[in-house]
Amino acid sequence: MHTVYEMNKADYLAFPAIVGTTGQYSNMRKIWDNHHYKYHKDRMANVKPIVDNKAPRTYLHCHLKMKKIQLEQERFMDIEKNNRLLLYRIAHTKAGGGQDNWNVYKPKHSVNTDFRKRELVKISLENQVILKRINMAKSVYDHKKWLDDYKVTGGYISRISKYPQESKPVKMLPPLNLLK
Repeated sequence: MHTVYEMNKADYLAFPAIVGTTGQYSNMRKIWDNHHYKYHKDRMANVKPIVDNKAPRTYLHCHLKMKKIQLEQERFMDIEKNNRLLLYRIAHTKAGGGQDNWNVYKPKHSVNTDFRKRELVKISLENQVILKRINMAKSVYDHKKWLDDYKVTGGYISRISKYPQESKPVKMLPPLNLLK
């Protein structure tokens, strides 16, 4: 049984006394207080928490990614297959006395070779005729009119701008001579 001295400083009291009594009542009060204190300590030792503060449950499928493992295995199998094929080629080359680099390829005669050559000549002639027509045609665009319009627009811009631009002489490009 616990003694009064084992209780903490605050002394758990079942019936707190307003006025200290002497005699048999004080002894009985100590016994009851001690009994209630022991009951209280036992209950506090067996209390279960209301809030669950344990780590959440871990599930295997969240940490073990089966698709990733499968893809890695397929990749390793592909690498192994390529390594075996390369090893076979190296062994075959070594056994044959070195690398054979002879080109004994003879192209097969195509049935349409003559037809394709005729078509190529025909297309080349048509292209030359089209080029000659393009070179002989006169331009529809009047570049002198464009230059005059550009000068007029430059005058408008210089009159409405806050800081006028310095006038730069317009360089004339030499005409292209496509007919040679």
